[in-house]
Amino acid sequence: MDRLQAPFLQGLRTAWENDSRRVPGIVYLHGFCSSAKSAKGVFLAERFAEIGVPVTVPELDRGDFRNTTVTQQLGLISRLTAELRPDLLIGSSLGGYLAALHAARAPDRVPLSVLLAPAFDFANRLGRSLGAATQAWQTVGQHEFFHYRTRRNEALAWGFLEDARNYEPFPDVRTETRILHGRHDESVPAGLSERFAGSRSNVDLELLDTDHQMLDKTAEIWSRVKRFHGEALAARR
Repeated sequence: MDRLQAPFLQGLRTAWENDSRRVPGIVYLHGFCSSAKSAKGVFLAERFAEIGVPVTVPELDRGDFRNTTVTQQLGLISRLTAELRPDLLIGSSLGGYLAALHAARAPDRVPLSVLLAPAFDFANRLGRSLGAATQAWQTVGQHEFFHYRTRRNEALAWGFLEDARNYEPFPDVRTETRILHGRHDESVPAGLSERFAGSRSNVDLELLDTDHQMLDKTAEIWSRVKRFHGEALAARR
């Protein structure tokens, strides 16, 4: 297997070249139109660094937003978890949905997942939110979205939505999963996480009094994620 290379990674704090020396850590997956410098990803990486835990935050689109797909991003996640064997996989919004998709497909690599406002039913909701613009996207072959990495509108090829429609809205995750979701989330309704958790005894859901970004709850998120990481370490012993 080819080694994944930086510049697609941020926050990597442990060398990979010798697996016997590598300290398992955490992989954080950012959201749609975001990047490895996402606010929550940077915050959690800094907090864990203070206690000596490495956090890897990949650029999920590999720096090529226009041509990215869910399949491409899942491939990157799969290679990354195969190499790093993290104790904990964290995903925010689309990253949370991707974490669930990956956990459903590779449960042996994901002892515990933490999903922050996971974007379940992603493809259907994206199409509905765009309305008539979805047809224009298909006709023209691209659609512009505001991208938080470049702070401007960036084109995304139609193949992204076409590919995303191939994936199940609610992945069948069997591993231990914790969800933190804002009650006032207008981007990804908390009811989606309630539906996902309701039929799965392995999923624990906590609703917080916040919105989709959850930036006013970073201290609470840190406290809970730190505890979940301790649970993941105990499970691996």
